[in-house]
Amino acid sequence: MKAISEIVFATWYHAFIAMFLFFNLIYWGFSLTAKLVFRYFERKKQLVQVDNHFLYPWQQKKEILQSMRSIFIFSLQGILIQQGIVNGWFHIGTTLSWWLLPQIIILFLWNEIHFYLVHFLLHTKFMMKNIHHVHHQSKEPTVFSTFSFHWLEAFLLGTVIFFPLLIFPFQLWAILSLPIMSLIINLMGHSNYDLFRNNKPEHILKFSYRHSMHHKRGKGNLGFLLPWLDQLFKTTAK
Repeated sequence: MKAISEIVFATWYHAFIAMFLFFNLIYWGFSLTAKLVFRYFERKKQLVQVDNHFLYPWQQKKEILQSMRSIFIFSLQGILIQQGIVNGWFHIGTTLSWWLLPQIIILFLWNEIHFYLVHFLLHTKFMMKNIHHVHHQSKEPTVFSTFSFHWLEAFLLGTVIFFPLLIFPFQLWAILSLPIMSLIINLMGHSNYDLFRNNKPEHILKFSYRHSMHHKRGKGNLGFLLPWLDQLFKTTAK
């Protein structure tokens, strides 16, 4: 892992290429797999879509194109991380230790806070009209909606790792787990399936339903997976 890290962060273009390949790998790998899995369980009558089954013309094609633009932005941010390491602003651990799991949990919780704050900002009047409306064109989200953002929204969401790296040398595996966790949760949240239909909307496992309703209503349910920040700040929408 240390050797790989040294190669990836040796130059700015190494970092860009590595990030571009990594995000394409997880985007296409998880999206296509999820599409097949969800369709299989839907045919088996074990999954039910959230109501309002409407895809606008060429929606998935547009979502994919916008997702590729977001991946390009994430890759550019890889250059910022590389420069941060070279200049001593960021430090990344390459030695695997027992501290990996707590670090993953910390980054998961930080992602919840960061996402809620950015999402709240995106739902202000100016940002919704000029930036976030791109993502909300998908009133019925799909597995390809996960990175379908305006370029500025992609940049804001991509800053999630910057603050943690400023204050602590997180292990590389923990850092890589963050976009993987985020994408998997995003896929389920944008699947438009009520994955846990027997639970109440406020249940922790009901996040896919909550985010589907967020797309359909265009407001509320600003949290990522956990419902607690929405409950705390009264932004829950059923």
